[in-house]
Amino acid sequence: MPAWWESLSTFQQIMFAIAVPATLILFIFLILMIIGIDGSDAFAGDLDVDLDISDIDSINAEPITDISGLRILTIRGALTFLSIGAWMAYILDNYLQSWLAGLIGIISGAVAAFLVALAFKASLRLENEGNIDYRNSIGKTGVAYLRIPAKRAGKGKVNVVVQGRYVEIDAITDEEEVIATGSNIVVVDVLNDTTVIVKQVKEK
Repeated sequence: MPAWWESLSTFQQIMFAIAVPATLILFIFLILMIIGIDGSDAFAGDLDVDLDISDIDSINAEPITDISGLRILTIRGALTFLSIGAWMAYILDNYLQSWLAGLIGIISGAVAAFLVALAFKASLRLENEGNIDYRNSIGKTGVAYLRIPAKRAGKGKVNVVVQGRYVEIDAITDEEEVIATGSNIVVVDVLNDTTVIVKQVKEK
C-alpha cells in the first residue's frame, strides 16, 4: 500500500473510500445532466439519438420521499450527502476526535443534500415559468413524479424535457390504471397550457 494511505487513520481510510466514488458518480451525473439539457435536440439528427435526461433522472431524481414537493431523498441527494459528509469527516479527523468529525460530517452532508434538493426545486420552478409551448412535449418520454389517477380522475405530475429544458408538468391520463410514481411515460396530447395527457410506457 502507498505510504500516504498507511499514514491515514482507519476512520480516514473509510471516509476516503466513501468520498471518492460518491464524488465521481455525482460528477458523472452532473455531466450527463448538462448533456441531456443542452444537447438533447442537437443529437436528434440522422442517427436518431435523443439524450433524454428523463432516462438519467428516472434513477437520479426519483424521490424516495418528499416534503411539499421538495425531493429530500434521491440518488443525487444521497450522493451529495456521502460526498460532502465523508470529505468533511476525512478532513476534520486531523483536528478532532473521530466521533465528532463523523458527527459534523453527517450534519454537513445532510445540509448539503437539503440545499441541493432546494436548488433543484427552484430550478424546476423557474423553467416552468419560462416561455414553453407544451405542444412540443407531444411524443416525448419522461417519468411520473407524482402518481397520476386513472381515467382523468385527478392530476399528477411528470418530468419531461421540453425545448431543451427539464420541466415538471401537470398530467392526466385516459388509461384504466393509475400511473405510479417513477413509471416511464410518453406525452400523447396537451389538455391546456399547463397540463398534458400521458400514457404509461410498458417495459418490454
